[in-house]
Amino acid sequence: MRKYDMLLFDLDGTLTDSAPGVYNGFCRALRSLGMEPPEFQDFKKCMGPPLTYSFKNFFGLEGERLEAAKRVYLEYAAARGYAENSLIPGVEDALRRLRSAGYTLAMASTKAQEQLESVVRRFALGQYFDLLAGSLDDSGRQSKADVIRYIVKALPIPDLSRALMIGDRYFDVDGARECGIETLGVLYGYGSAAELASAGALHLSPTPADVAAYLGA
Repeated sequence: MRKYDMLLFDLDGTLTDSAPGVYNGFCRALRSLGMEPPEFQDFKKCMGPPLTYSFKNFFGLEGERLEAAKRVYLEYAAARGYAENSLIPGVEDALRRLRSAGYTLAMASTKAQEQLESVVRRFALGQYFDLLAGSLDDSGRQSKADVIRYIVKALPIPDLSRALMIGDRYFDVDGARECGIETLGVLYGYGSAAELASAGALHLSPTPADVAAYLGA
């Protein structure tokens, strides 16, 4: 008998390369506040954390300035950012294989729900997933753990030992652990092998095909 039934996928860096659009959105937001954004090569730290976390912890924004930055970012994301995105090669084949193998798939992202749904429509990924869960500020669903808890209740997942998170940053590992779920780390995203191993990922996959193969699909 296989070990898992339910797979929870991160989005940015795990299914799609969203760095150009996210970077451009941050640049637009920071410049609207008179701040100079970092160079693209120094931006990796912002890929993965929730939006509020990045603006607060990496750029020192709080209160009205934080809310203003988020508003500008989300406006850019809705207008252009979602389209500055590409599907990671091999991802769709891996999803197809996992779906055919009988796994239940959910998307667990801290990207805003509306943005997440726009990206899913762009790449027609909805056919592979039973549930799409992003962040919703007005519901208190902001952190990775918040999103995972929502999925656990919504599907529901009666046995957490039968669920596996798949993601590219330590935020994925930490959020899943907080909810009692193991994580498979992917090495083709925005995190490193050292980061994921240190966080406690149980396996590191260099490609989407390896993810599917590791899970017997």
